[in-house]
Amino acid sequence: MSPPFFKGEWTMRQATSIWDKIKSKKDYLYILPAVILVTVFFISSILFTLKLSFYSWDGFNDMQFVGFDNYTKLFRDANFWVSVRNTGIWVVFSLIISLILPLLLAIMIVNSRPAGLFKNIFYFPSTLSGTVAGLIMVSMLSKYGIPQVFGLLGLNNWVKDWLAIPVLNTFVMIFMGTWTGIGMSMLLFIAGLRNMDRSSLEAAKIDGASGIQLYVRVVIPQLSTTTIVVLLMSLVNSFKVFDNIWVMTKGGPFRSSETLALTVYTESFVRNNFGAGAAAAVFLTVIVLIVAYFNLRNTFKTDN
Repeated sequence: MSPPFFKGEWTMRQATSIWDKIKSKKDYLYILPAVILVTVFFISSILFTLKLSFYSWDGFNDMQFVGFDNYTKLFRDANFWVSVRNTGIWVVFSLIISLILPLLLAIMIVNSRPAGLFKNIFYFPSTLSGTVAGLIMVSMLSKYGIPQVFGLLGLNNWVKDWLAIPVLNTFVMIFMGTWTGIGMSMLLFIAGLRNMDRSSLEAAKIDGASGIQLYVRVVIPQLSTTTIVVLLMSLVNSFKVFDNIWVMTKGGPFRSSETLALTVYTESFVRNNFGAGAAAAVFLTVIVLIVAYFNLRNTFKTDN
């Protein structure tokens, strides 16, 4: 049997060893609160939304289990498929505009002398919130705004509130959304252009490449990583767009400009039909996950 002081010494060494292990892991303690918050609030919210999609609930009375009725009613609703169509239009045209226009602006700024001035001018809309930008567009596109210019040119048929014209209002809001988000994409492309391998450009010029051919065959392929980042940012923003539409049209007229994100809000907080809103949210989440999966898979394949 060991003497007491040996046992005490061994216990002290064991305690010191445990304390050293704790100190080596102390960095994880700083992120522990964030992990707990994400786990408790984010994941629990997802599970509750999934559960709620199978219930009928107005936010006040008891929840009633209805199975897949919320999904069935949603898929039979013509307005829901209008919002799906509008969401698809937002995604496609936002991606096209958010890739081409920022790239052209970045090329122009990099090759111009007052680069800082142009950069600030084109980045300024990104400093505006979606609500402020929406209010600006509402005043500009109302009957007494830009349409009055067409009246002066004799085109009286265009003197009307453009945001009240179905389908056209969707494209107008897409332009506004890309206008406010173009600054960040432009800065990413500028950074990519300035960090390019200049030797490949010089070699291409020696081989006779110039103009559009130089950019298509040399510059754009080297910007593939930046392009993927801009693509994913635009993809996420186009799926979740809400504030711009709510401020400018509230999904009208007659729900003609509604998107899936707006459908989730309208069903839940305007019509107090939280079950249908949750079903729309689950549908939107599944679509986003599928699209994100294929994009991320192609991204990692490109990196490898």
